[in-house]
Amino acid sequence: MHYLVYSMDKLPAAAEADTALLDEHERVQYAHRGAPYLAERMLLRRELSRLSGVPVQEVRFTYNENGKPEFAPQPFSLAHSGNCLCLAFHHSAVGVDVERMRPRNFAQIAPRFMAPEQCAAFLARGCPMEEFYACWCAAEAMVKLAGDSIWHVAERFPFRFQEGRITPLFSPEPAVELFSPMPGFMGAVTFFK
Repeated sequence: MHYLVYSMDKLPAAAEADTALLDEHERVQYAHRGAPYLAERMLLRRELSRLSGVPVQEVRFTYNENGKPEFAPQPFSLAHSGNCLCLAFHHSAVGVDVERMRPRNFAQIAPRFMAPEQCAAFLARGCPMEEFYACWCAAEAMVKLAGDSIWHVAERFPFRFQEGRITPLFSPEPAVELFSPMPGFMGAVTFFK
């Protein structure tokens, strides 16, 4: 498993000619999100091409029922928040998430994605920001690993945060690694070894 982190404001500008490589779903996103999205997709295609040996112009995505893009020859996951972009790759399914850390109403949001026992422990510790974002990123990464929707996370993907580590409480248990992609950000990547 490996992941790459990029600052969106430092991505090379993608040539307009590259839009020909986009599928219909990507064209809609590009129209909405603009040049940064195009640069992200071109970077992803180039890395998938490099890892799989498939020519970049032949990299085509399929989408699961929840809209997650997939590329059969090379499993991947991507996440972005603010100006941080992270691409993760593994020999089997992988999920990654990054979030810019900022104050929020942690006590109100935590019950939406933490199982009751984890949420109670989090609230008892006074809702520390770093713990919130570690748990949020881990939950999002586990959801992406499964190709599921965030709405099922507390029931389907319970976990425990203890001593700076995330331990999944379901089977099969994926590995979860927390990381700091850039100052002020938290990230998590999850995969099966």
